[in-house]
Amino acid sequence: MNHHHEDLCEKCEELMQPFLDRQLDDAERARAERHLADCGYCARRYRFEESLRRFVRSACSESMSPGLKEKLRALRTPL
Repeated sequence: MNHHHEDLCEKCEELMQPFLDRQLDDAERARAERHLADCGYCARRYRFEESLRRFVRSACSESMSPGLKEKLRALRTPL
């Protein structure tokens, strides 16, 4: 991997969360999309982050059973 590519990966790392949050301006978004199209490593990281967000959203929307809540309560330790 050359230095220029490493710089692009580093910039992509900075932009990953704002990209996923759709907070980038058009120029930044286009730059991130170009890099993701050309860099398999960053594209895999993006897909992982996107999948993780979907998983967390679905996990947060499921209600917890009373039995599980009680088990978690029993695991608490006093401060």
